[in-house]
Amino acid sequence: MTTDDLVIASDNVRCIVSPDVGGRMSSIIAFGRELLITKNGETNLQKWGCYPMAPWAGRVRNGIFMHQTKRHELEINMHPHAIHGTVLDRPWRVIDANSSSVAMKIDLGANWAFAGEATQTISMIGDTIEFRLMLETDDETMPAQVGWHPWFAKPCTLETEFTSMYLRDEFGIPTGEKIVPTAGPHDDCFSGSLNTPKLQFDNKVKLEIQTDCSHWVIYDEPQHAMCVEPQSGPPDGFNIEPLIITPASPLTRFMRLMISEIKK
Repeated sequence: MTTDDLVIASDNVRCIVSPDVGGRMSSIIAFGRELLITKNGETNLQKWGCYPMAPWAGRVRNGIFMHQTKRHELEINMHPHAIHGTVLDRPWRVIDANSSSVAMKIDLGANWAFAGEATQTISMIGDTIEFRLMLETDDETMPAQVGWHPWFAKPCTLETEFTSMYLRDEFGIPTGEKIVPTAGPHDDCFSGSLNTPKLQFDNKVKLEIQTDCSHWVIYDEPQHAMCVEPQSGPPDGFNIEPLIITPASPLTRFMRLMISEIKK
């Protein structure tokens, strides 16, 4: 924990928010159990905590997309693709903070060709953590996508069910075609959630994830971690399912982590 970190807490859950490290949540200790992969010397900011993704989530194929007939090239940060947006490795500006809530803003950076900013609010409501993201632009139109990337610490188990999974090509990028979900392990995008995803940690803590996001990326291949990522669109969404915002129509989404103790 650094001097710039902020703490929000309830009687049973203590969270560390790190505005200077991509506006992420760095720690969630619930009923004495750490739920997240913490930094612990990890130098890759993509691989720990729970960070917001904007103005896109997941990979953009080769960092290239078209918007209104114009070709745009993004900075490549996971060769040969651009991944997880422009805000996870930059400091956010705190606009309000108290013992139960933090509100932050950030512009979308020099590597993004559109005028825009993201606002994130993280609130503790009892033992529930609520994240809200808003993406705005001053341009006439802007492609937009948001999401969150929580790295949950194993051992944990996931219970969830979806109607569809995106077929990936040999480069690991969704093609846009949907198939019946297959057995894991996964590094895949899903849609059509049939129930609220639930995680259990050591038969001690239960966490349910509510959201108004339409897509989920499940990444459970690592032995030490599981990622359950609500997103407003699929990876490479700028190319296969573009969503456009205007100054009058920003993009807003929420993620709610409902935490409880498993009674024995």
